[in-house]
Amino acid sequence: MAVFISFEGGEGSGKSTQAEILAERLRNSGLAVEFVHEPGSTELGWHVRDILKRGLLGERAISAEAELFLFSAARAELVLKVLQSFLAQPNAVVIADRYVDSTSAYQGYGRGIPIEQVAVVNALATRGAMPCLTFLLDLPPVNGLTRIGDLQLGFRLDDSILYAGEARAQEGARFEDEPLEFHERVRQGYLELVANEPDRFCVIDATLPERRVSELIWDEVCDRFPELTPVMESAN
Repeated sequence: MAVFISFEGGEGSGKSTQAEILAERLRNSGLAVEFVHEPGSTELGWHVRDILKRGLLGERAISAEAELFLFSAARAELVLKVLQSFLAQPNAVVIADRYVDSTSAYQGYGRGIPIEQVAVVNALATRGAMPCLTFLLDLPPVNGLTRIGDLQLGFRLDDSILYAGEARAQEGARFEDEPLEFHERVRQGYLELVANEPDRFCVIDATLPERRVSELIWDEVCDRFPELTPVMESAN
């Protein structure tokens, strides 16, 4: 049976970096790993991502309800065309950089759509495909937004990451540019999701050094999924 792991967190929490580190480490251990972005990883998903990040024809205002359905449309496509077949494979691992909890936190708690309504849409989009482990990289929003600001300054100083800076500028930053109060609501929403499903979530202190965060994530994966150990050991 496949293992499905998702990574969640606010802006600047480092979740994308940690998701990629874990995916690469599992691949090096001999496991088949499918890495997916939300939204993204399908043709429709990437188009939706562009709309949600940059807006439509310069319009930054997209209604909360439209956001909810756009994210969910991309997720439905991802589940049907990517996740279902991969999750049917033995000894396979899916790593998702954001998944359904992002919609609950951002469009539900952040935008204020009743969480019960968000849950109905989420259930329709996922077709029951839910992570068995979700890492929440928890970070005070002011810290995360400061990290992003420092990174933007770094793009001007370090030519080696100039391309990444240009790519980010092209993609846009609609959510990052929301006021601090929005990000506080998102963080509180994530913590409420954890309280409702403590067995699925593993909360990681994202203020810790990157290497330490990676070690904590790896230890949790090894503890939670001992069935993967023989595959990893046979590859070493």
